[in-house]
Amino acid sequence: MHEGEVLNMKKFNSFLVFFIPFIVFFFYFTSNNEHNLSSASHMQHDVAEIPGGYKVPSVNISVTQDMSGTWLLGVNTANFSFAPKKVGSELPSYNEGHAHLYINGKKVNRLYGQYYNLGTLKKGKNEIMVTLNSNDHGVLTYRGKPIRSSVIVNTESE
Repeated sequence: MHEGEVLNMKKFNSFLVFFIPFIVFFFYFTSNNEHNLSSASHMQHDVAEIPGGYKVPSVNISVTQDMSGTWLLGVNTANFSFAPKKVGSELPSYNEGHAHLYINGKKVNRLYGQYYNLGTLKKGKNEIMVTLNSNDHGVLTYRGKPIRSSVIVNTESE
């Protein structure tokens, strides 16, 4: 090998020493991000399956543009009460808790009530989803299906 080839090989090896660990950490952290709905554990929280004897909660959402031009999320629940002071309890709850708000698959915030200002949304289609969650953060499910509601908001048609 020529001296230039040896130097290039050393540069390439140095690059690989830093690049490979970066890729490994990148995939590890993005696949284990609690806000990433496409990860293997779906919403990264345990599940709180509604047992027999409890009324099954439900959630329905609506998104409307307000007079200021921002977007308002309305959250209507049945058989469910928001309990912000109990969030973080170690015991699951089935008819009280909080909600998680996702925009385009990314967790944005917790919800503790009926309304939330979404601000401005990106141009095009936006999926807004809300899940009901137990005080211990478990996603409430009934018969294995998460209790959630979602809508698509198309900002181009406004």
